[in-house]
Amino acid sequence: MKRPIAISLSPNTSQDDVALAWRLLFLHMYWKDKKILSRAAESIVRLFPGHFVTLTSSGRQALFDLMRSYSITKGDEVIVQAFTCIAVPEPILWTGATPIYADIAKDSYSFDPEDVKKKITQRTKAIIVQHTFGIPGPIEEIVALAKEHNIIVIEDCALALGVLHNGKMLGTFGDAAILSFGRDKCISSIYGGAVITKDIHRTKTLQAMQNARQLPPKKWVLQQLFHVVLFAFVLPIYFWYGMGKALLVLAQKLHLISRAYSVEERKGKRPDHIDYSYSPALGLLLLKQLEKLDAMNTRRQEIVSRYEKELSVPTPGVGNVCLPLLRYPVQVDNPREILLDAKVHNMLLGDWYDAPLVPGSASMANFQYEKGSCPVSEETAKHIINLPTYASLTDTQVTSIIAFMNQYGNTGN
Repeated sequence: MKRPIAISLSPNTSQDDVALAWRLLFLHMYWKDKKILSRAAESIVRLFPGHFVTLTSSGRQALFDLMRSYSITKGDEVIVQAFTCIAVPEPILWTGATPIYADIAKDSYSFDPEDVKKKITQRTKAIIVQHTFGIPGPIEEIVALAKEHNIIVIEDCALALGVLHNGKMLGTFGDAAILSFGRDKCISSIYGGAVITKDIHRTKTLQAMQNARQLPPKKWVLQQLFHVVLFAFVLPIYFWYGMGKALLVLAQKLHLISRAYSVEERKGKRPDHIDYSYSPALGLLLLKQLEKLDAMNTRRQEIVSRYEKELSVPTPGVGNVCLPLLRYPVQVDNPREILLDAKVHNMLLGDWYDAPLVPGSASMANFQYEKGSCPVSEETAKHIINLPTYASLTDTQVTSIIAFMNQYGNTGN
């Protein structure tokens, strides 16, 4: 049975990844081989010549360590955008600093530089520029603004690995950048992240932080490897009388696989994996994915090009970018109805970000977001749907997605 259209269920995983994960479940000699991590870091460096890479257990840990390396602490402020996930403000809070939310620009999914300017105070230590969906944020404007005020610029490239902007790789404009290799990012090792920087001294500090950590426990590594294997069996039957979804819920309840966000983390608490170093076993999955990044991004561009030419639903904030977007955003008046209808047609479309801070079940107060403070983000969240661009989508499936969405062509915001 072929893979159904499912935007968020390990979209990058293919048969070679599953075979590797299956072998690694039994080949424990690789679980402690830190030479694998050096190979993975070297592979990432090829994308960012002249930079240094530090691997981390997640994108959250990458941001946490990076801010600590800049001595960001209690009393400091870090500007982040609304229309994001809790993984961004979480590490700020863990340092003791305060996240300050700036709004996105209308018909955009990234910072409004004018609102950022209003949020700068004497306590502002850093600005995190998020390249949402792989669409470049206003990085040049923010870098120029930051230089005026002697503020650090961190690029969040969790959704934008391998994306060029004005002939330059995203992640190389600011003082540093973070990557994520989570289960539904540009490439995936289920968990994992990295810091990119030109500063060798900062890199040594970051690597010292990693060296002070222990490798993750065997149970946790097993959960991540089994995640890859399980999804290979579950995905083909995901829409078959609800069997696939039921199996996933059961696997989570039995702790055979882990959740993207724990219940505690949704309350702002630190998850256990923040204290782990990156797993060499997951590093082998990452190496396999890195080999395919160029091909995956080429395929994403092809799919984006078709959406740009053939969709009749409104796509503000995208235009004719023809970039390898991780997800393709559209805006409609009735996103809940459309997402439910899509499931009836065996399509699992995306809802990044259906709240100014997601998941919506997280307590906004715990992340110091004040409702009404970012009205454009809140309005955009009421209308957003994301279409898949992952490489294994067939042309026939893309045609089906376009035909389905074009039924709603006159319902745009």
